[in-house]
Amino acid sequence: MAPNTRPHRPWAVTVISWLLLIEVAALLLLAFLSLGRPIGLVFFALAVLALVAAFGFARVRRGGWVNAVLVQGGDLLAALWLYFGPRPMFVYPMMLVGILMVLYLHQADVQSAFRLAPGPEQGPP
Repeated sequence: MAPNTRPHRPWAVTVISWLLLIEVAALLLLAFLSLGRPIGLVFFALAVLALVAAFGFARVRRGGWVNAVLVQGGDLLAALWLYFGPRPMFVYPMMLVGILMVLYLHQADVQSAFRLAPGPEQGPP
């Protein structure tokens, strides 16, 4: 029998994967509601990046964590743009969710799942 070579996936990584998929749906809804405005394109781009991040998280790929942090940063930047502009009511939950996701992404067990195993340095031959 071959040993199981799949990386260990903590429970928090699975939860974040599902939360990112929910965020994809919410961003697509916001993109649809904001058609014809520049923020609609921003929401659509964030939804695509969140989908990539969710699949990276589910497969415990190193780029999944970076993409998830980029999504949250873009989400918070878009929320600030809307806050200082038209200030729709969904800006406040958007900021709250973004902050909570960033805190969740920076948990020790989540970060340790995406760290490379220590080993010899990879350099030119």
